[in-house]
This record gives sequence, structure tokens and C-alpha cells, in this order.
Amino acid sequence: MVKGLYIGASSMITNINKMDVIGNNLANVNTTGYKKDRVQVESFNARLLTRINGSMYPIESGTGSVTSTTTDGEVYAETTNGYFRVDTENGVHYAKSMIFFKDKDGYLRTIQKNIGGSIDFLKGDLVLNNKGQSIYVGDNDFTLDESGNILVGGSTTDNLLVGIGPNDIGTISAGIKGYYVMTDFEQGQLEMTNSPYDLAIKGSGFFSVSTAKGEYYTRDGVFTINNAGELVNFDGAKLMGLNGPIVIEDSNFSVNEFGEVIQNGEITDKIKMTAFTNIGDVYKVGTSYYLEQPNMTGEKVDFEGEIIQGYRESSNTDAVTEMISLIEMNRNYETSQKVITTIDDMIGKCVTELGRV
Repeated sequence: MVKGLYIGASSMITNINKMDVIGNNLANVNTTGYKKDRVQVESFNARLLTRINGSMYPIESGTGSVTSTTTDGEVYAETTNGYFRVDTENGVHYAKSMIFFKDKDGYLRTIQKNIGGSIDFLKGDLVLNNKGQSIYVGDNDFTLDESGNILVGGSTTDNLLVGIGPNDIGTISAGIKGYYVMTDFEQGQLEMTNSPYDLAIKGSGFFSVSTAKGEYYTRDGVFTINNAGELVNFDGAKLMGLNGPIVIEDSNFSVNEFGEVIQNGEITDKIKMTAFTNIGDVYKVGTSYYLEQPNMTGEKVDFEGEIIQGYRESSNTDAVTEMISLIEMNRNYETSQKVITTIDDMIGKCVTELGRV
């Protein structure tokens, strides 16, 4: 019964976090280049419960059987008896099913994906064998058989399946939690401004701007000119080119789709653009600035999109969708609150009424 209090409370905390993120999205509906955020949730680690006394017969019996399918290197595995184990930052998680792949270092790891479907190599957890060890297959191809064996070159290297012991009852989780905030980099609509200083990015990639605290990435392309003739945003951050800050010597200038700045019929500089193979390698700082993760799992690549002059990229936040989500989160919060109240009343009756018996 008390476990239900934890589950209800974890749901309320998660919904509060979601409402905070949705509120921030709504506040930035009109912010140029803003990318909406989403709270990704997961259950707390499922713990294996065992008996101290009682029947020695397991609830599940028989030989464990594993079914699996592989698509583009992603393996979905499910077992009828027994469990898979995953090493998370909060301890070992027991599961009846999981999706995993071979990471770039040759280890088997669960899959976490960015919004849009690309794998975020920074988020996955290591898959454990039945001895509690991480599984390394190196550069080799592997398969998973019906007994849970990992086969490399036809030979068994590890077994994923943890059997049911005589005193094992099953698994239990303590509810859900907000795992992390993920940014949705979906393209925002391009709006015409007719200002030659406004630039929009079509495709994936970032401008580089220089501030007093260092260089940041951004999608905000609304610029103006400072006293030194440099293109700057409203924070005073300078738009960077390959030769340093972009300097405009004449109001009659143009920027082509490749980001080349043309003045008096000559290319004077090219806007510094950066793209990433794994968008999870960047994280948001403030409203519209981004930095690289300390340990990148992907690579920086050449920008393959287009720069469009005289346009701005609007926020990809849809106010109506966010309001609907906010109402839904509020109702979920109220439901969890009622669950906690009901359990509290039941505990109160147990204390006051059962004691009389």
C-alpha cells in the first residue's frame, strides 16, 4: 500500500516537470529559432523481489525462451521466463523485453533515440550477461538464439537470460521519473522579413556566434549592425565567419545559399556553419544557444543545408498543441493526487479501525 504512495508521488513530480517545460515552450512561441523541449520519462529500475519464507516453488517454471527480431542493427528481444538485466546509473534493471544494439566500442547497449529517430549514443545503458558482466563483441557481427545466447561466428560468447530462482516472486517498480529534457530540432517555418541582415537556416546546422563567455551555436538568424560594422544579434553576440566576425562594409551586400558574403561583387567571407551527425551531441544553454557535449559520440560534418537571406526561422512550438498537453498534464496530476488521498484514507482506517478488532 505504501508503495502506491511512491508511485503516485513520482507521477506528480514528473507531471510538474512536464508542465514547467511546456510553460517554457509557450513562453517562447515567438522566439526566433527556438526549439521546443520534451521531457522523456522512464520507469524506475524494476527490482527483483524474493521470498524469505514460504513455498519454494517458483511462480514461473520451465526453460526460458527468447524471441528476437533484428532491424537495421537494432535487436528487439523478449523472454517468456526469466529476465534480462541492464546496468543503469541507478543500479541493475530487470526487464522482460529490451531493444539493444552494438555501440561504436563493440559493447551491447540499450537504445535511446533523439526526437526524429536518430540514436543518441550518450544515453544507452550496457546490457549485462547472466553473470552480471557487460557484453563485448568487438567489430564482429552477432546473433541472439532462442536460449538467450549471444553467438559470434557460430560460437556462444555470453548468455543474456537470468533464470527464476525458487524464492523469486517477480519484479516491481516505484513509478516513473522524468529522465531528461530532450530538444526537438524540427525545422521551424521560414518567415519573410525583407531585412538583408536576417538569415534563416534551411536544414540541419547552426550559426556560430561569439560572446564575452565564448562561442555558442544558434539557429537565431536575426542580426543587425554594430558600430564596428559587424553582424550581431540582439544580445550583441557576433556572427562568426571563416575569417572572424562577419563585417559588412556596404549595406548593398548579399549572402548566397552557401553562406558566402558577397560585397561589391566579391566574396569577402563565408559564414561559419556547423552540423552534427548525432544531434544529441549538443545541449541547450538558455533560450537559443547551444554547446557541445563534453564527450561527443558523433562527428562535426560540413553544412549541407541552405542559408536564406531576408528570412527568419520561427519557433517550432505550436501553441495549440502545447495547451492541449498542458491540460492533459494537469489532469494526470489531479488523478495522481486522488490516488495518494485514497491510499492515505485507507491507511488511516487501518490504524483507527483494525486496532479495535
